[in-house]
Amino acid sequence: MDRKPFGINTKRIEWLLAAGRDPRQYFETGKFYKTSYCRKCKARLIWKDGSYDFDHKDNNTANNSQKNCYLVCRNCHGKATKIKVVKERLITGEVIGYRTIKLRVGYKKAAKKPAKKTTRTKH
Repeated sequence: MDRKPFGINTKRIEWLLAAGRDPRQYFETGKFYKTSYCRKCKARLIWKDGSYDFDHKDNNTANNSQKNCYLVCRNCHGKATKIKVVKERLITGEVIGYRTIKLRVGYKKAAKKPAKKTTRTKH
Protein backbone atom coordinates (compact mmCIF):
# COMPACT_ATOMS: atom_id res chain seq x y z
CA MET A 1 0.00 0.00 0.00
CA ASP A 2 1.14 3.50 -0.76
CA ARG A 3 1.26 5.88 2.16
CA LYS A 4 -0.98 8.86 1.45
CA PRO A 5 -0.78 11.97 3.63
CA PHE A 6 -3.95 13.50 5.04
CA GLY A 7 -5.31 16.54 3.20
CA ILE A 8 -4.97 19.98 4.79
CA ASN A 9 -8.71 20.28 5.46
CA THR A 10 -8.76 16.86 7.17
CA LYS A 11 -5.84 17.97 9.36
CA ARG A 12 -7.50 21.29 10.23
CA ILE A 13 -10.78 19.60 11.15
CA GLU A 14 -8.99 17.07 13.38
CA TRP A 15 -6.96 19.91 14.95
CA LEU A 16 -10.15 21.79 15.88
CA LEU A 17 -11.96 18.65 17.08
CA ALA A 18 -9.02 17.70 19.33
CA ALA A 19 -9.18 21.22 20.80
CA GLY A 20 -12.91 20.79 21.51
CA ARG A 21 -13.96 23.37 18.91
CA ASP A 22 -16.60 23.24 16.20
CA PRO A 23 -14.94 22.92 12.75
CA ARG A 24 -17.94 24.55 11.07
CA GLN A 25 -16.98 27.80 12.81
CA TYR A 26 -13.63 27.76 10.98
CA PHE A 27 -15.21 27.31 7.56
CA GLU A 28 -17.86 29.98 8.22
CA THR A 29 -15.69 32.66 9.83
CA GLY A 30 -12.16 31.68 8.80
CA LYS A 31 -10.99 31.92 12.43
CA PHE A 32 -8.42 29.23 13.18
CA TYR A 33 -6.98 28.48 16.62
CA LYS A 34 -3.23 27.89 16.82
CA THR A 35 -3.40 25.60 19.87
CA SER A 36 -4.84 22.14 20.30
CA TYR A 37 -4.31 19.04 22.47
CA CYS A 38 -2.97 15.52 22.02
CA ARG A 39 -5.84 13.02 21.86
CA LYS A 40 -3.94 10.56 24.07
CA CYS A 41 -2.09 12.49 26.82
CA LYS A 42 -3.79 15.92 26.47
CA ALA A 43 -0.45 17.74 25.97
CA ARG A 44 -0.82 21.27 24.57
CA LEU A 45 0.22 21.53 20.90
CA ILE A 46 0.95 24.56 18.74
CA TRP A 47 0.16 24.63 15.01
CA LYS A 48 3.23 24.14 12.76
CA ASP A 49 5.78 23.73 15.56
CA GLY A 50 6.53 20.09 14.65
CA SER A 51 5.63 18.59 18.04
CA TYR A 52 2.65 16.58 16.76
CA ASP A 53 1.64 14.03 14.12
CA PHE A 54 -1.59 13.15 12.36
CA ASP A 55 -1.72 9.37 12.62
CA HIS A 56 -3.94 6.74 11.02
CA LYS A 57 -6.10 5.24 13.79
CA ASP A 58 -6.63 1.89 12.08
CA ASN A 59 -3.03 1.64 10.78
CA ASN A 60 -4.33 1.60 7.18
CA THR A 61 -2.23 4.28 5.50
CA ALA A 62 -4.46 4.29 2.41
CA ASN A 63 -7.55 5.20 4.47
CA ASN A 64 -7.51 9.00 4.71
CA SER A 65 -11.07 9.48 5.96
CA GLN A 66 -11.77 12.06 8.64
CA LYS A 67 -12.67 9.34 11.17
CA ASN A 68 -9.26 7.70 10.67
CA CYS A 69 -7.26 10.89 11.38
CA TYR A 70 -5.91 11.11 14.96
CA LEU A 71 -3.92 14.04 16.39
CA VAL A 72 -1.17 12.91 18.78
CA CYS A 73 2.04 14.38 20.14
CA ARG A 74 5.33 12.84 18.97
CA ASN A 75 5.76 11.09 22.32
CA CYS A 76 2.43 9.24 22.08
CA HIS A 77 3.02 8.45 18.40
CA GLY A 78 6.35 6.86 19.29
CA LYS A 79 4.73 4.77 22.02
CA ALA A 80 2.00 3.58 19.65
CA THR A 81 4.47 2.37 17.00
CA LYS A 82 7.17 0.01 18.26
CA ILE A 83 10.10 -1.05 16.08
CA LYS A 84 11.54 -4.55 16.34
CA VAL A 85 14.92 -5.46 14.85
CA VAL A 86 15.23 -9.03 13.56
CA LYS A 87 18.48 -10.73 12.56
CA GLU A 88 18.57 -12.23 9.06
CA ARG A 89 20.50 -15.51 9.12
CA LEU A 90 21.69 -18.09 6.64
CA ILE A 91 20.83 -21.76 7.11
CA THR A 92 24.24 -22.17 8.79
CA GLY A 93 23.26 -19.58 11.41
CA GLU A 94 25.56 -16.83 10.17
CA VAL A 95 24.05 -13.33 10.55
CA ILE A 96 23.92 -11.58 7.17
CA GLY A 97 21.97 -8.48 8.12
CA TYR A 98 19.11 -6.94 10.07
CA ARG A 99 15.50 -6.21 9.20
CA THR A 100 13.23 -3.75 11.00
CA ILE A 101 9.56 -4.48 11.60
CA LYS A 102 7.01 -1.89 12.74
CA LEU A 103 4.65 -3.28 15.36
CA ARG A 104 1.49 -1.33 16.04
CA VAL A 105 0.51 -1.04 19.68
CA GLY A 106 -2.39 1.37 19.17
CA TYR A 107 -4.22 4.03 21.13
CA LYS A 108 -6.75 1.97 23.07
CA LYS A 109 -7.37 3.01 26.65
CA ALA A 110 -6.52 0.53 29.36
CA ALA A 111 -9.51 -1.42 30.60
CA LYS A 112 -10.71 -0.55 34.07
CA LYS A 113 -10.11 -3.22 36.64
CA PRO A 114 -13.19 -4.36 38.55
CA ALA A 115 -13.36 -3.17 42.13
CA LYS A 116 -12.30 -5.68 44.77
CA LYS A 117 -15.08 -7.12 46.82
CA THR A 118 -14.44 -6.73 50.49
CA THR A 119 -16.15 -8.76 53.10
CA ARG A 120 -16.92 -7.23 56.43
CA THR A 121 -16.88 -9.32 59.51
CA LYS A 122 -19.21 -8.63 62.35
CA HIS A 123 -17.67 -8.28 65.75
